[in-house]
Amino acid sequence: MRTKNFLAVLLLISFFVVNLSINTNKCFSWYPLISGTTRNLNDVFFINMNTGWVCGDSILLKTTNGGLNWITQSLPVQITVRSVYFTNENEGFILGDWSSIMESRIYFLKTTNSGYSWSILNYQQILGTSTNAYSKNFIIINDNIILKTLSIFTASNSYGSVLKSTNGGINFYTVLNFGDMTGLTFIDLNTGWTMGSATNSSPVSGVFKIFKTTNQGENWFSVYTDSQPSTSGISGRAIKFFNASTGYILAKDSTTIFMKTTSGGLNWSVSRFSHENNRTMFFSDLNTGWIGGYYSSGSSNIRKTIDGGNAWIQQNVNGSQVVNKLFFLNNNIGWAVCLNGLILKTTNGGTAPIECISKEVPQTFSLKQNYPNPFNNSTKFEIHCPQYANVTVKLYDLLGKEIETIINGYLKPGIYAVTFDAGTLSSGIYFYKLISEKFSEVRSMVLIK
Repeated sequence: MRTKNFLAVLLLISFFVVNLSINTNKCFSWYPLISGTTRNLNDVFFINMNTGWVCGDSILLKTTNGGLNWITQSLPVQITVRSVYFTNENEGFILGDWSSIMESRIYFLKTTNSGYSWSILNYQQILGTSTNAYSKNFIIINDNIILKTLSIFTASNSYGSVLKSTNGGINFYTVLNFGDMTGLTFIDLNTGWTMGSATNSSPVSGVFKIFKTTNQGENWFSVYTDSQPSTSGISGRAIKFFNASTGYILAKDSTTIFMKTTSGGLNWSVSRFSHENNRTMFFSDLNTGWIGGYYSSGSSNIRKTIDGGNAWIQQNVNGSQVVNKLFFLNNNIGWAVCLNGLILKTTNGGTAPIECISKEVPQTFSLKQNYPNPFNNSTKFEIHCPQYANVTVKLYDLLGKEIETIINGYLKPGIYAVTFDAGTLSSGIYFYKLISEKFSEVRSMVLIK
């Protein structure tokens, strides 16, 4: 009996330590979720804060608790799943492919029971020795109209197309022929953009083009062309338009390329970076976005902008895997899927407002006065934490109304510096309050703009 009780206590302690270590990271930046697989993951989609899907190399995973637990869903064919999208909690679609030395097969699947079973809507076979074909992107315009991209690579060149369905994905026909097509974005039922890269080995050349449609993808016209005298020209990675004027593109050549237009795609400002965060892009609003990709020592595999791409801030420095896809529900809650089965999550937009500046264990809890004070937009304050504890810091206005939660999670013993950005607040007096179990303390700060 004593042995059983001892084991039960050990299990309880282990559970507490594991959850404590998860929560310690959870508050501040990106933290890993346990996916249960080591297969490469290609896409992620959440219908709400709890329910989402992740797909990859012959695998589809579902969660109903925000990613804490994942279950494997069965597929009728063994394919590399490239994209997943759900219109609601029951109806969803996936796009994937299978290749051999003689042929490639493109599959478009649908579920009406939240992914527990899938039917093959469309199957496309592409024959050719040493020809590789895949379809990475699709977009649901309405119940009937669906568009998808197709990319085909041979030993000498690359080409592809955009295909359209008017019967919910059962049949597709070609509406645009060009090159390696990547990305589809629409701002309404009629208006959308896509992009592609075409290469040729004789003569050696590469062409990158951006196309626009105004009639639900039935017809496309080129709005931008970049021709290169080599096959290492621009290759598109992701495209997003928010309105008829403003759009963003992530691309690459020998560098990482970020492109922005305010003219509907006719003119683009181009920024080039030496890093390789060039595999995925996601914008939650006109100003807030993330890009991700490869990592290196001392650098990051995720970067964030809060000013529409003018400046990028490193996140998840020294990340352990290549990021393949990013997805956000809003400016704070998001997921990243990576190679080797890694799934990352953030609940604060990936920004780390808190930093441990000393592992010295303080005698008591304390909340220090912010500095500078008064301040303009940004200020700092310290938290002294003598033990493992769930710490919350909330901000209130002069009338005592709660404005926001600055910190909410477990801290290890130590001294922490918290950076607070008040960029969206008006000038005035505010109160910030630390709450931890049996301790609380309040201080005031003065914002002057």
